[in-house]
Amino acid sequence: MAETPTGPPLAPARSAAASLPPMDAALVASVLDRTFARIAFLDCARIHRYVNPEYASFVGVPAEAIVGRSVAEVLGEEAAARLEPLGARALAGETVRWLGWMDYPDGRRRYVERVYHPVPGSDGSVCGYFAIVRDLTDLKQREEELARRTAQLEAILGHIAEGVNIVDADGRVVLANEGFLRMYGYPAELGMPGTPLADFVRHRLAQGTYYAHEDPAEDREALVARRVAALMSVGNETVEEQRPDGRIFEVRRRRLPDGGLLSTYTDVTAVREAEREVRDQREAMRQAERLSALGSLLAGVAHELNNPLAIVVAHATLLEDMAGSDPTLAARTRKIRGAAERCARIVQTFLGLARRRPPECRPVRIADVVEAAFDLVGYALRSAGVAVARDLPADLPEIAADGDQLVQVMINLLTNAQQALQARAHPRRLAIAARATDAGGIVLSVADNGPGVAAEARARVFDPFFTTKPEGMGTGVGLSLCRSIVTAHGGSIALEETPGGGATVRIVLPPGRRDRDPAAEATPPQPLVTRRLRTALVVDDEPEIGAVLAEILRADGMAVETAADGAVAQAILRDREVDLILTDLRMPGVDGMALHRWLAETRPALARRVVFITGDRVSTALDLALRETGRPVLAKPFAPADVRRVVRAVVGTA
Repeated sequence: MAETPTGPPLAPARSAAASLPPMDAALVASVLDRTFARIAFLDCARIHRYVNPEYASFVGVPAEAIVGRSVAEVLGEEAAARLEPLGARALAGETVRWLGWMDYPDGRRRYVERVYHPVPGSDGSVCGYFAIVRDLTDLKQREEELARRTAQLEAILGHIAEGVNIVDADGRVVLANEGFLRMYGYPAELGMPGTPLADFVRHRLAQGTYYAHEDPAEDREALVARRVAALMSVGNETVEEQRPDGRIFEVRRRRLPDGGLLSTYTDVTAVREAEREVRDQREAMRQAERLSALGSLLAGVAHELNNPLAIVVAHATLLEDMAGSDPTLAARTRKIRGAAERCARIVQTFLGLARRRPPECRPVRIADVVEAAFDLVGYALRSAGVAVARDLPADLPEIAADGDQLVQVMINLLTNAQQALQARAHPRRLAIAARATDAGGIVLSVADNGPGVAAEARARVFDPFFTTKPEGMGTGVGLSLCRSIVTAHGGSIALEETPGGGATVRIVLPPGRRDRDPAAEATPPQPLVTRRLRTALVVDDEPEIGAVLAEILRADGMAVETAADGAVAQAILRDREVDLILTDLRMPGVDGMALHRWLAETRPALARRVVFITGDRVSTALDLALRETGRPVLAKPFAPADVRRVVRAVVGTA
C-alpha cells in the first residue's frame, strides 16, 4: 500500500480525504467536495484514498464504502482489468485519457471519459493519480443516432433515381450519389468525398459539353474556374437543362447554412414529352372540331354548289349533243362542261377530305389521284415557285383503293413538300413518279430538294403528334394520317433521303380487292323497253334539277312527272304506279330517306324502283342508310350518260 500522504489530517467522515498528497488537505478537500466534476484519488496500489461526493454519487456507492477499496472491489474485476493499463501509465508520469462504455454496480451502462493525472509525492516521485470521470452517455447516444441517420440518409440518397450532389463551401464533394453520376456519365471515382468541383467541370469539357455562350477555343482552365465560380455563387434556383442526347433534367439548387450547395437532378424528359403530347392532343382535338365544323359546312356548301353544277353539266352535255355539225358551238359547250366538271371534282375532293370512314375500294387511277390533289394545292405550289415534274406512265394499272383517301394522302405530301421547300432558295423542285410492281400494285414517290429530315427524326415522322416543323406550323397529324390510310389499304409508306439532298416519301400500294359494288353487280344496262311507255317521277326541291332530269328522261322516251318535295310525291304515289322514282336525299319536310321508308311500308314494289340523288356524301349516317336500302345513288353533278346508266339498270329490273 502507498504511504499515507502527510499534511493536516482531514476528518474521514466528512470528506474521506485523509490520504490526499502533501498539501493543504483541508483546502483541497473543500474545493473538490464542492466541484461538479467527479474526482477520485488512487494511490500506487490502485486503492481509492479520496472520492468527492459527485464521484461517489455517479458510482452509486457511498464515499465511505469506496475509500480504502481497490478498483476491482468498487467497479468489478472486468473494469479493473480494463483500467489497469491506464493506471500504470499514470503512475509512470503520463496523463491518460480514455473513452469507453462501462458497467456500474447498480446495473447502469454509461459511456464515460476517464482522465488520469499523475500526482507527485513529497519526494517528487508519483504517489498516485487523480481519476476525473465525465459522463458522455447522452452525447454518445446522440452521436450514434446521428451517425445512424446519416448512414440511412446516405443509403437513401445513394440509391434513389434522382441525382443528388452536395459540395461544401470550399467547392469539394460531400456526397455525389449514383443517380447523379449516371445521369451525366461521370466515373465512380469522381463521386468520392473531397473531390474538387473543378474535376467534374473538366470531365464535362473533355466530353465536349459546352454551353451555348462558351467558346471551345478558350483556355480550358480559365473556363473551368469561371464555371466553378458561377456554380458556387448561385442562390436558390430551379432550372431545366437539356442534354445533347435530348434528355431534360430539372435542376434544383439550394444554399446550405454552412455555405455549401445542395443540387438535385430529376429526369423530366418523360414528363415534358407527356405534357407536349397532351398539348398536341388538345390541338388535334381542336383541329378535329374545326374539321367537323368544316365538314358540316362543306356538306351544305356542296349541296348548294352541286345543284347548279348539275344543271350546267347536264345542259352543257345536252347542248353539245344538239350542236351536231357546228364544231365551234360543240367546242364551246365542251369547255363549259369541262370547267363545270373541274369545279365538281374540287367540291368532291373537299367532301372526301371531310369524311372519316374505312376505305371503300373502287378502281382508281393514280394519275387521277394526283390530278385531284393538284386541283387543290397546285396554285400554292406554283405561287411558291416550285417546279413540279410528273412521271406517271399512261399504262399504269388501276388499283382497288379509296380515291378520296388517297387524294388526302397526296395533298398532305404535297403540302409538306411545299413547306419544306420554303426554307431553301431557288430552284425549288418537286418530282412525282409512279411505276407498277410485279404484283400489279403501284409504287408512288414524292421527292423534293428541300433540307431533308435528320436521320434521328426520320424514324419518328409518322408517329402521331411528332413534327419537325417550327411551333405553330405543324401538329404532327398529317403524316400519321397518311400512314393510317396507306396501312388500311394494305400498303406501306417510308421516308427516305433524296439523292443530292431533300426528302422522298415512298408509298407502295397493292392491287387491292374491290368492295362489293351493287351497281356493278346489277344486271348489265339494257336498252329501254319500248313496247310500252315507261313512267318516272322526279322529286327535287330545285326546279331546275327536276327540269333537266325530266328533259334527259323524256329524251329516252319516258313520261315524266315532277314533285317539289317528298310530301307532294307521297300524294302522287298513293294510288299510282311508276317505273322509276328519282328523289333528292336532302329536302325540306319529307326528304328522300323518309319517302323511301314510307314506300317500303306502304308500296314495297315502288321502294325497289327508287334512285337517290345527292350532292352531299359526307355524313357517315347517310352512307349507312344508303347501304341499308341498297338503292343506287346518282351523284351531283351528273351528265346525261350517268342518268341513263342508272335508269336503265333500275327500269330493266322493275
